[in-house]
Amino acid sequence: MPLKKEMMRAAKEQRELEKETMPNGGKPKGLFRKSRNSSQQVLTTRVSVCGPPPAQVAKMNERLTEAGHQFKKKQPKGTIDVWWLFDDGGLTLLLPYILTTRKKWKDSKLRIFIAGQPGRSELDKEEMKSLLQKFRINCSDITVVDDIHVPPRSESSRKFEEMIEPFRLREGSGDSVQAAAMRKQNPWKITDEELSSFEEKTNLQIRLNELLQEHSKLATLIVVSMPIARKESISDFLYMAWLDILTKDLPPTLLMRGNHKSVLTFYS
Repeated sequence: MPLKKEMMRAAKEQRELEKETMPNGGKPKGLFRKSRNSSQQVLTTRVSVCGPPPAQVAKMNERLTEAGHQFKKKQPKGTIDVWWLFDDGGLTLLLPYILTTRKKWKDSKLRIFIAGQPGRSELDKEEMKSLLQKFRINCSDITVVDDIHVPPRSESSRKFEEMIEPFRLREGSGDSVQAAAMRKQNPWKITDEELSSFEEKTNLQIRLNELLQEHSKLATLIVVSMPIARKESISDFLYMAWLDILTKDLPPTLLMRGNHKSVLTFYS
């Protein structure tokens, strides 16, 4: 069956499913009247509407279902590791702290990791302790990471290159006319120029994953500052590759970014 017809058939079945899962035949009376079970049914159907999924997809679906229930139960004794790499107004600090005050997370210990400069780790740590006291956040386990900007290992860089290879344009292999034609034909691919322009930020995400593997591999939850992506300055594929390499082979990881409006207040 042609791809277009297959997609139209899947979309039609999706609409019929959504009607079935609404209590009044597809005419919701309000934003929150939809069946509570519909979202889970829709999620399952989207990956299996064209027939039984391959074994690899079925295994992934099973893992996603398990992950969806992971935080609905009381969490075992462990740590919530907060990597506060940029001052975003404090949201990245506040939400994990609130989690530790909840019943399901009461056995979890908060650990905070901050970026520092070589030679002044102790000073950075004392400044952070003082800041947390003013914010009324009870946490004494603070680690200053002063080697964030060290180049990543060659093995880690190679894994990233292998990850993005299917999405590379490789326009450097032809002349300027051919390169322009390739960019026009595949505007969504990662160009050599873009990869060169963002080399420093790309290396930072690769390096951060190395540090997360070193310090937070056994954490119950990791909360880390989300990389900045300025509109129309970076392709979708390269930015998603950043997020992928940053969180690769880690425990559950929450990427968070405040809007620089303060959500924490000092003692008055």
